[in-house]
Amino acid sequence: MSSQKTVKSAQTAPRILHIASENDALIGGKVGGIGDVIRDVPKFSAMQGLRVDVITPGYGIHGQNQASSLIRQINVEFRGQTELVELHRVQPDSQNDGTEHAAVSHWFLEHPLFYQHGRGRIYVDDGEHRPFASDANKFALFCVAICELLNGFWLRQFNIIHLHDWHTGLIPVLSRFVEKYASLQQLHSVYSIHNLALQGIRPLDGDESSLKAWFPDIKIDETKISDPRYHNCFNPTRSAINLCNAIHVVSPTYAQEVVRPSNVQQGFIGGEGLHLDLQRAQQQGRLFGILNGCDYDYQPVLNATPENPVAAEHFDFQMYDKLAMVLEQWQASHHFVHAAHLVALQRLEQWRERHFNGPLVTSIGRLTGQKVALLLQSVDRQLVIEQLMQELANIDGRMIILGSGDPGIEDEITKVMQSHDNLLFINGYHHELPKYLFEGGDLFLMPSSFEPCGISQMLALRSGQPCLVHDIGGLHDTVIDEQTGFVFAGDNPTSQAGALVKSFQRALNKYQKQPAAWLTMRKQSAAQRFLWQDSIEQYRHVLYKD
Repeated sequence: MSSQKTVKSAQTAPRILHIASENDALIGGKVGGIGDVIRDVPKFSAMQGLRVDVITPGYGIHGQNQASSLIRQINVEFRGQTELVELHRVQPDSQNDGTEHAAVSHWFLEHPLFYQHGRGRIYVDDGEHRPFASDANKFALFCVAICELLNGFWLRQFNIIHLHDWHTGLIPVLSRFVEKYASLQQLHSVYSIHNLALQGIRPLDGDESSLKAWFPDIKIDETKISDPRYHNCFNPTRSAINLCNAIHVVSPTYAQEVVRPSNVQQGFIGGEGLHLDLQRAQQQGRLFGILNGCDYDYQPVLNATPENPVAAEHFDFQMYDKLAMVLEQWQASHHFVHAAHLVALQRLEQWRERHFNGPLVTSIGRLTGQKVALLLQSVDRQLVIEQLMQELANIDGRMIILGSGDPGIEDEITKVMQSHDNLLFINGYHHELPKYLFEGGDLFLMPSSFEPCGISQMLALRSGQPCLVHDIGGLHDTVIDEQTGFVFAGDNPTSQAGALVKSFQRALNKYQKQPAAWLTMRKQSAAQRFLWQDSIEQYRHVLYKD
C-alpha cells in the first residue's frame, strides 16, 4: 500500500527545472556557495517526492569530468545568427550529489562560447571598466538556449522553473518580450537571490555585450528591466525580480534587510539599489525569506566530537602534511615565486617545530570586501586583524585563514602573516582543506559586512565549532550569542570593528577561563540543526505553491 502511494505522489508531484551557473553535483561545477545549494536542494527535494532536473553550462569540462550522453543539438538565434548548442545528460552513476538513484536528472549545455576564456572557467573577470561583459555574453546564450528547449524539446515537461542569480535573469525577459517564447509565461517562475551584490548589469545597446547585441529585434519595457542607477543599462537581477512569480532570498532576516536602502556610512548593506523593486515584491506577496539548509550526513576526517576535540598533535600530523602538499602544488603551478605560498610554507615549518597550547581560530571564505572589510578596518591606528593576532598571541593561540579573491586584500593579509608568526594564510581553495579546519578549529571567524545566508558558519557549527559573527542576515538567523557563538553589531563600520574586537576578547576569555562553559557551547553548536528537509517543505508550500 505504501509503495503504491509513493508512486502516485511521484506521478502527481510538480516537475521542477533548476537553472543555474554552478552545480557541485558535477565535478568542477562549483566556485562558491551557490554550487552547494544547487547540489543539495534537488537532492533533498527528490527525497520529499518532487521531480527535479538541474541544468548549467558545461564550460568545456563537464563532458570530460563525468560520463554523459549527447541528447540533442538545438538551433538558437543569437546575435543575429544561428548557433548550434548541445544538450547533454549526465549519467546517474556519475553524479556527485549523494543520491543513489536517478531521482535528480543533471544536464548541461555546451557551446564554444561557454569556454571561450578557458575550459573550466565558470566566471571571468573583465575588470572594472567592462564588468560582467564576457560572462554576460555566455549566460545570454545559455538563457536563450534554455528558452528554446522549454519551447521545443522540453515543451510541457516542467511545471516550475527555478532560476538562480543574475546569470538566469534573461529567461523571464525573453518569455515576456519575445513572442516566440510567450508560452513560457505559463510556467510558474521562482527567482532565488544568492548574491545581490552581483547583478550582471550591462548596456541596453551600443556594446558587443549588450541586450540589443544579443537580441537585435527585441522590444522591451525599460521600466521593468533597466537599471535604476545607470542610464541605458540592462539589469537582469531587477528584471527577474519584477517578472517572476516568486522571489526568494536565502534567510528571513535578509528578506527584511533587502527592502531597505543600503547606507555605506552606517555600514548597512540592504537592497543594493533594488530596494524599491523588492519592496513592491513584498507588498505583492511575492518576496519570501527561507533559510538555506545544511547536510548532516557526512563523514568526519578527524573524528572530532565536541566532547573530545582533536588533540593538537593529531591535528598537526594530518593537517600540516595536507597543507604543505597543497601549497607545494600551487607554488609549482606558478612561473614565479608566489609570496603568500612561500611565506605559508615557511610558517608551516615553524609551526611543526613548536606546538601551541591556545585556541585555533579559523576562517574560510572568498576574500572580498563583503567578507573581510571589517578585519581590515583601522581601530586605534591599527588594523583589526592585527589586534586579533596580538590577542591570540597573549594566550598562545593561532589563526588559519583559507581563501582567495581580491588581490589587494590577499596582499594585505599576506603582509599581516609576515609580521605575525601565529597567522597562517592559505591563499587559495582546495576542496579537502575546509573539512580539517571546521573539525579542528576552536572558534570560527565570519565577520561579514552582509551575509544573505552563509554556509560556512553552519558547517563549523555542525562540527561543534562556535562562531564569531556579525549580527546580520543569515548569521543572525543561525548563531545565538553566548550559546553557539559570539555576535557583534554596530551603527557604523568603525563601531562594528570595535565591537568585533571586544567580542573576540570575550570569546578568548571564555575559552581560557571557563572550559566547562566552552564545552557546553561546543555541544550546543553541534546540536544545532538547519535541515534542508525543513527548507524544502517551505519551498513546496511558499515558492512552488504545491
